[in-house]
Amino acid sequence: MQIGPVGFVFRRRGALAATIVIAATVALMLYALTTGTLYFPLDRVLATLFGHGTKIEELVIIDRRLSRLSAAVLVGFALGFSGAITQSITRNPIASPDILGVTTGAGFFAVLVVANPGLRDLIDLPTNRAISLSALVGGLLTTALILALSWRAGFDGLRLILVGISVNALALAGIAFVLLRSELADAAVATRWLSGSLLAARMPEVYVLGPVVLAVVVCGLVLRKDLTALRLGRELAPVLGSHPARTEAAALLLAVVVVSVATAVAGPIAFVAFVAPQAAMRLFGTAGPPPIAGGLFGALLLLVADLATQRLPVELPVGVLTAVIGAPYLLYLMIHLMRRQSV
Repeated sequence: MQIGPVGFVFRRRGALAATIVIAATVALMLYALTTGTLYFPLDRVLATLFGHGTKIEELVIIDRRLSRLSAAVLVGFALGFSGAITQSITRNPIASPDILGVTTGAGFFAVLVVANPGLRDLIDLPTNRAISLSALVGGLLTTALILALSWRAGFDGLRLILVGISVNALALAGIAFVLLRSELADAAVATRWLSGSLLAARMPEVYVLGPVVLAVVVCGLVLRKDLTALRLGRELAPVLGSHPARTEAAALLLAVVVVSVATAVAGPIAFVAFVAPQAAMRLFGTAGPPPIAGGLFGALLLLVADLATQRLPVELPVGVLTAVIGAPYLLYLMIHLMRRQSV
């Protein structure tokens, strides 16, 4: 099916997988809206969502639970989508914004603002907004640095990963230096933000992230054909009507913008951008990491992780749990790739 520049190929397995993932996400959201410290029957939840709840119900269900759940879904989608884009561009399954240093660079700029009251006064915004703005700017500037160091008439996957890992190490060193020189209270705030958490997510952040994710999805659909051609290699892509350098630049810009905004909302949540596209590729049966499917699976993955952290004896930031899940998978994938190359 073709609608203007956007083409669609209907695949039963993909449609079934998408239906299952979306249904599971919606079911988990409804379950989370009803349960917690205060229990609300499903009919009261639905009534509150349609504007017929009491003030207490609106405060708990909408301002607390729905805002956090919506943030989890949107941030997870943004991370999964951006990870699929970077893995498609580099044609490397371990390439993701957190491994390439984009989220760490955003974290470094956010820590600079948290640890320096003078910078916060200069920005002249509430602390949360100042952190979000600095994280967004940091993600974009870090990406510009990575591009400047790795671009040679296009992207070489290995070169981009090596440059990204180097920039990631520099940003981590910068974060450690700033934290060591900051006041204890400021260091505590920065460390909490760096762990990646949805605890402070509220509807204003959702209203900002939602349109960004929607715009990126539309642009991703427009680029879908070119990305598919690019997976076959930069040499074959022009034969299929794609312009490799232009596609890589546009796709990477999309990935960086959406992951920077997501990081500004929730902090640097590790490994979702890495795991979600690979899991989606296997579940949906695609030839490469699918951006939209990766986003859907990332939304479900982060939602499950956040709900799990809320139900532990001691509530942890969701970034801690995603790191526990993602690190062993990264090790497994690297061992698998090494074995395959040695055969």
